[in-house]
Amino acid sequence: MGCATPQVNTMDAVTPTGSASTALLLTGGLANIIPTIVQNSGAQTAHKFVEFFIGQIRNANTRKAYGHAVRTFLDWCEKHGAERLEDISYIAVASYIEQHPGSAQTVNQHLTAIRRLFVWLVAQKVLILNPAENVVGRKHRTKIGKTPELDSAETRQLLNSFDTTHIIGLRDRVLISVMCYSFARISAVVAMNVEDYFLKGANHWIRLHEKGGKYLEWPLHHAANVYLHQYVEAAAQQEGIDWGKGMPLFRSQQRGRVQRLSNHRFDRRDAWAMVKRKVKDAGINTDACNHTFRATGITNFLENGGALEIAQEIAGHVDSRTTALYDRRREKVSLNEIERVRF
Repeated sequence: MGCATPQVNTMDAVTPTGSASTALLLTGGLANIIPTIVQNSGAQTAHKFVEFFIGQIRNANTRKAYGHAVRTFLDWCEKHGAERLEDISYIAVASYIEQHPGSAQTVNQHLTAIRRLFVWLVAQKVLILNPAENVVGRKHRTKIGKTPELDSAETRQLLNSFDTTHIIGLRDRVLISVMCYSFARISAVVAMNVEDYFLKGANHWIRLHEKGGKYLEWPLHHAANVYLHQYVEAAAQQEGIDWGKGMPLFRSQQRGRVQRLSNHRFDRRDAWAMVKRKVKDAGINTDACNHTFRATGITNFLENGGALEIAQEIAGHVDSRTTALYDRRREKVSLNEIERVRF
């Protein structure tokens, strides 16, 4: 899956500020994003195409997802005879959506990316019409999310399983505990800097770097605070560690098998691999991922009498329906009801 690879000088020719903007594209996972079909539409169109990803999409993860969606769509259009963006019609967009093999959620995300791109190009007067404007996505109704969660016993089993005789074990344990106790996304947690764990009054607080440039500040649960304090204290004692303002709170491991931190930020992909490994090592059969602990924390909070509206606020959800997707209490109630059937 991909698109035609442009010549090296083509990117520089259409990028507003040369190498600096190219670097932005690379960090957003959009290297070689300019397909032949865009280049064939003219230098001005290619210029605005690049501007869309650089200037209109601030979140790196969204930029990467939209880049993939647009790349896949334009590749499909080229295979079906379109040579320029002007050749793409309403029927072409509708046909692409119709044959898309993904889930309704994936298809609708792709359609949103395509539609937003064309809205931008029309607004910039490099295209006359938006072929995706009236294309309808797939119906998608979900009452319960698909993210696997751990129950209370499994969560405790996992947190107790870490080898905390070294700094890497301390880091991994607190990373998971912060996600559980604060309903935080992995990207928000690994984006934390040293100063994002701070004392406010008599309590320790954390500052989470959320989507859209937002920051959430919450008091840290006492259990997570114990873990985080132990990690910070151990990290500060390691030689060669820069623990100053602006430096990452969660660090990657030094190369090799040494149990020492580097000065580089821990990556969410490395966190994913760590979660998979640690859950398996703890003897837990759930197919957990980074997002598991957000669902686990929210469900546990609600089971213990917490209000959905408060969970929504802590999680940083705009819509309470999003928070409700993480509420798995109904699954447990349903199982209890089913077990009433006895022969």
